[in-house]
Amino acid sequence: MKRLILGAILGAALLLAAPPARAQDDSFKIFGAASYVAPASEDHVTISSVKESIKTSKELGWNVGFEWRLTKRTGVEVDYLNATEDVDVSGAKLGQVDFSPLSGTLDFHLIHTKFVDLYIGPTYSYVNWGTLHLEDGTTATTKKESAWGASVGLDIGLGKTFAVVGGLRYLDLDLSSKDTGGSFNVNPLLTRIGVALRF
Repeated sequence: MKRLILGAILGAALLLAAPPARAQDDSFKIFGAASYVAPASEDHVTISSVKESIKTSKELGWNVGFEWRLTKRTGVEVDYLNATEDVDVSGAKLGQVDFSPLSGTLDFHLIHTKFVDLYIGPTYSYVNWGTLHLEDGTTATTKKESAWGASVGLDIGLGKTFAVVGGLRYLDLDLSSKDTGGSFNVNPLLTRIGVALRF
């Protein structure tokens, strides 16, 4: 609940700041990228009195989004990522689940030239894990989660509007079951490489 309130406060602050800032520097970027999703954590659960390791698999997905530049040095980025991951227990596949975060990032552009744009910022994500499809043919309902994280990105300009983009993001995130109430840490590290159009 606290994370949701903090996210709402951040969003309201950005909306209030947008009109005067836009007048200083108006630019827009849309991008599409391949995204590599890897768990940064491995957790443990107890099954029939036996402690087992549990984690999600490393997978390739896709990522689309846009950034609206508020000033020369700040911008608001919104993006959506989708990947399908296995859930493994002690190396054996338990099931498969969709990982679909919708994220907002406040970008601070540390280096901003015609050819190189380096930026970092805090990220807030609303994550829909979808339904967990178990190997025995049954399903389990997961909880939607919210997560805070941090992002870093690098754009390499190849002309007036075209750029190659790369990025790295970490999220402090759990995967939880509505059916059992159990949860485990995933804390994914997201890497993306793609292309962008800048206006």
